[in-house]
Amino acid sequence: MSAFVAGIKNAIAPQQQQQQKQPPPPPQQQQQQYQQQQQRPAQPYPYGAPVPAAASPYPAMPVAAIPMGQQQPRWTTRAGQCDPPATCEQWLCACFCTQCAQAQAKSNTDGTHVCYNCLCWHHGGSVSFVRREYGLFGTCGDDLMCSLFCGPCQVRQALTESELRGVVPSPFFARKGPSQREWANTLFGCDGCECLEATFCPWCVAHYTRNMLQPVERGDCCFDMLCILPTAIYGQVRHHHGIHAEFGVLEDVCLPVVCYPCALAQARRETAYYYAAAYLQQAARQAQQQFRGGQNGRGGCCGCC
Repeated sequence: MSAFVAGIKNAIAPQQQQQQKQPPPPPQQQQQQYQQQQQRPAQPYPYGAPVPAAASPYPAMPVAAIPMGQQQPRWTTRAGQCDPPATCEQWLCACFCTQCAQAQAKSNTDGTHVCYNCLCWHHGGSVSFVRREYGLFGTCGDDLMCSLFCGPCQVRQALTESELRGVVPSPFFARKGPSQREWANTLFGCDGCECLEATFCPWCVAHYTRNMLQPVERGDCCFDMLCILPTAIYGQVRHHHGIHAEFGVLEDVCLPVVCYPCALAQARRETAYYYAAAYLQQAARQAQQQFRGGQNGRGGCCGCC
């Protein structure tokens, strides 16, 4: 064994000596090599084309990563804080009318109607929606335990936060302006499998739809089952994408109850449609930037000038 190791050392020693004897290139040559590397066009797939993911009825749901060294934003106030910016009016509203307070907090966050939030959203799900919309630190387990054991404190915290931060701008339309878009999918356009899934497993459909609406973190299916009403998804999807409603808030409240499985399936298809469209636009933008970078690196349209 020792002879084998000695043979390997003797074979490697001459190569190491040659590398040590070679002098480093002069600074001008190093600068030229660096410029040549910078001018090379970027390859779109240096390790080969990506392997497509397995077929799924839902598009991939990315989770927004936080850069290293940067902390996730925190709540401005504590759950039991009584001094400013928390006010007595907020505490009274949260203690004696918790449902109204959570509806107002969610309305301050995304601009939805207060009546819709009051009738269709549980205070635990509403506070979780506010936290994820602002990208605040926390988990679904924290939202669930706080809603069970200290609901008014949690709702007061969300109400104060929403009044301080205001409405989150939508990437699809101006939240304060009128909704002008139309549904890209019809109400009764679902097939048999989608209808059965929405009928017998509505929480799964609501969970996937909510993750596409708020991809800032990967939500918990059990939390969505306990705290998110499936009938609330239709109105949230319609408002999130700026889709016009014929009957306003009545449509958001009544249609998911009257046409329960079809409305939930339509909301899921609509979210997947916009999600896929945004993904394709981002991919096209990245490909265009890579193409422009390659053209600039070659110095001309044909690479010879």
